Formats: sequence, C-alpha cells, structure tokens
Amino acid sequence: MSFFHALIHHPRKLWLRRAFFQIHLWAGVLLSLYIVMIALTGSILVFRTELTRALLPKTLTPYTAERTAPIAEILDRFRATYPDSRLENLQTPSQETPVFLLFAKDSHQHSFTLLADPVTANLKLQPHTWIYWTYELHVNLLLGEAHGVQINGIGALCLLLLVITGLVLWWPGIKIWARGLRIGFRHNWRRINYDAHNAVGFWTLFVVFWWALSGIYFAWYRQVTSVVALVSPIHGMLSPSVLTPPKPGPEHASLGQILTAVHQESPRGRLFSLSDPLLTGPVVYALVDLRAPGDFSHRDIITLSTTDARVLTIWHYGQNHTAGDWILWAMHPLHFGTLWGISVKILWALCGLALAILAITGLLMYWNRFLRHQL
Repeated sequence: MSFFHALIHHPRKLWLRRAFFQIHLWAGVLLSLYIVMIALTGSILVFRTELTRALLPKTLTPYTAERTAPIAEILDRFRATYPDSRLENLQTPSQETPVFLLFAKDSHQHSFTLLADPVTANLKLQPHTWIYWTYELHVNLLLGEAHGVQINGIGALCLLLLVITGLVLWWPGIKIWARGLRIGFRHNWRRINYDAHNAVGFWTLFVVFWWALSGIYFAWYRQVTSVVALVSPIHGMLSPSVLTPPKPGPEHASLGQILTAVHQESPRGRLFSLSDPLLTGPVVYALVDLRAPGDFSHRDIITLSTTDARVLTIWHYGQNHTAGDWILWAMHPLHFGTLWGISVKILWALCGLALAILAITGLLMYWNRFLRHQL
C-alpha cells in the first residue's frame, strides 16, 4: 500500500500519524491549563470596551462631542497635580470610551492611568480593575511586557503545532470523513467527548490557527514580517522611518500648532491619541481614526517634530496594496474580533470558549485512554 493511498483511505495505519498523535497528545496535556486560561480571558476581552465603559465612575459628565474639554486644559490640570510625572500618552473621549485617558509614569517609573472628565477636565486616578488584570494575564501573563509577550509567543508556537497535528489526526479517511463534522449524542459519554473534540476542532480550525499565527506575530513581528515578505512584497504595512531625527533647538512648537498640523495632514480624521502631549521629546505621534472612533484597522499615524510642528512622516495604516500587506494587516482585527459589531464579538467569544472545550475534552480523552487504566 502506497503512502498516499494509505493517507486517503487508511490514515490510522501510517507511522507518521502515530508520531503526530504523540506530539499532539503531550503538547495538549502539558499546555492544557495555559490554553484554558488564554481561551477564557480572551473571550472576556472581546468585550473589553463595553466592560471598561461599565466600570467608569458614575459621576462623570455625559460625553458629547460639542462640549468636550480642550486638551490644553487637561494638560494644565496634569502639570498642576503631577508636576514630577511624565505624561506618555493621551487618548481622547468618544461614545465608545466617553472619557479622556492619560497614561503616565511617576518619578520612580511606575505607570499609572488617569481619567479626565470629558467636560470639566477633572482628573481622577483610575484603579486597577478586574478587567485590567484580565488583560495583563492574557497579554503579559502578569510578568510584564518585556517577558510575558515572549512567553505567549512560545505558547502560540505550541498552539500552531497543535492545530497542524490536530488537522492530520482529524482526517479519518475518505469513506467516513463526514463523521468528524458532527457529534453523535446517542453514544456513551466517552464517544461524545471524542466526537466533540473532533467536531469543535474542525469548525474552529481557521480561527484557532489565526490566533496562533497572530500570537507569534505579536511576539516576533519583525521576523514574521520578513517571512511574509518572502512570499509577497510589503508596501502599505511598512511603517515609514524618520531619516534624520530633529535636533532640539531654542524654538518649540505649541500644542495648538501640533494639533493644527495634524488636522491639516488628515482633515477627514478624528484624533484618537497623542503621544508625549506635553512635548518634552523631539517628536510626537498622533493617531487619527479614519472610520469609527477606536477602529485601529484604518488610521493615519503621523510623526511630528516638536520644534516646529513639521510633519516628518505619515503612515496611512490600512491602505493595503499587496497580499503581504493584507496578511499583516489582518493579524490584529482577526485576533481580537472587535471591529465588526456585536454579532462577530459574540462569535469570537464563543470560539474562545470552544478552544477551552478542546483542551478539556483532550484531557478527558487522555484520562479515558491512559490514566483510568492505571488507577
């Protein structure tokens, strides 16, 4: 019997399949708790914006675009209240997040976040809520940004290995392949568990594959970009670089000049955030939404000199020209599932729960096949 004949008709007889089974088994067992944690926290974070908005203080003035406090007033309040702290980023309010968000570091380099009332500009220290810790657990594993993302990248590599080996193991042969698409509830619980593992794995294959691939990208985006560039050229997703960074001089641009330059460069957009809004460094970065507020998939990213408010670079993020551009662009939106309305959010959250089910049913299969016979 040839290899390809066995692969099509009797895949269980192949030694390669048995090798893949061992890889899938032990990788799944060792990573089961990690996968359940990542899956459940990810499902919660699909609704991060809604949950964060629900946890905002009830004393905030209702947001309206016509009555928003000037950014300059927010900055004056910050200088007066936190003179020894550095303001790293300011996010403007919107209907989705109806409050100014200020991200700062104190003199000891400890990060903290402030809420600014959208109308009165009153500042309030934002405590770390449970949704904050859920985010830190999912993204950084509570280890900090320097280490957590890298470890998650290794976890994503292992998840990609589980996806590939799982697809090979799912294939039962040409005659009974449709059996792997459904769950037979008339059988005993062990067969139902086996069917559930197969069926859930098949129907969530693409989403889980993309979660794994994008998790690798988040950890090592330069390396992934280089690999994608071997397949397709990348143009729109290459961030422009400042060839000659401006040198600090006696002159200094005002915040008003910076905001005017941003508006002139992207007149149809809406300012989402501004880095270093106190203009303490040589450059600032303005993120300008071109679609709905907070839609990170299409925005202008503008680099400006704080010396003279000159635009140094502008990146029209989301203007894709090649297959490589589309692959890299899709990493974020297809990982988060938050840009296409509540229906897609619910679907992505359910897929996250399905990933947890895959880990749990896999552990039950391991117990059923091996552990229970040793008890």
